[in-house]
Amino acid sequence: MLTADYNYQYIDWDHDPIPGEDFDHLGNLVTNTISPAVTLGLSNFLNLTFKKTFGIRSMDWMGLENSVHHRDETSLTNFKNAHGNILGDTDILLKYLLTNTGSESGSRIFLGLGLTIPSNSVLTKSPYLSDENTGEALEEHRHFSLSDGCYKMNYEFQYYVKSNSNYFLLPSFYGFSLNYFDPIDESQYGYDPGPSLVNVTSFLYRTNFNKRFLPKAINIGVIFTRSEASRWNGKKSPIEEMNLFIPSLGFNWVDDNLGSFNLNIRYMKSAPLQSDKLNNNSTSYGVSLGYRKVLDYTIPWLYW
Repeated sequence: MLTADYNYQYIDWDHDPIPGEDFDHLGNLVTNTISPAVTLGLSNFLNLTFKKTFGIRSMDWMGLENSVHHRDETSLTNFKNAHGNILGDTDILLKYLLTNTGSESGSRIFLGLGLTIPSNSVLTKSPYLSDENTGEALEEHRHFSLSDGCYKMNYEFQYYVKSNSNYFLLPSFYGFSLNYFDPIDESQYGYDPGPSLVNVTSFLYRTNFNKRFLPKAINIGVIFTRSEASRWNGKKSPIEEMNLFIPSLGFNWVDDNLGSFNLNIRYMKSAPLQSDKLNNNSTSYGVSLGYRKVLDYTIPWLYW
């Protein structure tokens, strides 16, 4: 099976003045990535997926003053504490089908074990280095990259249920996936992002539209992510552990010859936390396009 996912994310952010820069900080961060992948069926119950990410992150600094923290720049270029590159992480995932009811109604359970291989689009030094007395940044730096530079294990669990009910309020397909990413070690530059958890819960409703250009299904879901506090060279960074709930709305198109397409829209607005001294605010939305195509092809040397 061939797949490709395009993701666009726009984050509009601002926070209060900081030591050494007595003016409001505001701007936007835009991310564009595309992730082609190929999945090989090793048996009726086992498959192996290879995925590579390509992308670019760009910062649009909208402050009225020059800042050592932010400026107009992209992840394609090198900086004092960053390597620039279009290449993102590589993911390898081995997935086992534990239960399956075929085309009938019932549950489907998948167990997965994967490895994330980092790219060279990374930060090479902590962006939080500051003078102990004044709190001012020691030097110009960048805060973002395409990769965190860490090898990570990926433990996956999926549970989905297919229903043949024709009642319009009941989804025809629903369930959730859980991915737990556990860094094997800190990056070669001393960064440890901490473990993270991603939960995607979705409910898919058939539309029964006959027109080819109309979606065959509508997907309503929510994404929950939890990230533990990160560290640079063993020192805890100012970014505390984070819990995010992101609602999503999707549309699915299916064609017997062309394959399947899906469109998903996400939106999130965060308010300052009580413990946040800088009153960080952000508004973000994302759009993703996905393509899936099952190939009627067998690799001769892969099976015996």
